[in-house]
Amino acid sequence: MIEKWWLEPVVLELDGIGRYRVVRNTREAAQCLLEKWPVQEGTAYRTAIRTCCCVLRGEQPMDYARQDFIAAAAAAEAFIHVQPGT
Repeated sequence: MIEKWWLEPVVLELDGIGRYRVVRNTREAAQCLLEKWPVQEGTAYRTAIRTCCCVLRGEQPMDYARQDFIAAAAAAEAFIHVQPGT
């Protein structure tokens, strides 16, 4: 499957102050959640993982993954900062 880019990327300050990660599509979001996420628990995190899997299998629209990815970042706000405008 060819991965489609999101209309707007999500920019996260994830690996420390001033260290930004740009997430442009569902595959990048899934990789970020599985490999770099500081809090791998909670409803928003599990929902984002599940939604990314569904989108990658073609079962849901890709903007669902973006929305749930942002929600997971908001739930982990003590560890992650989402760039304004995302």
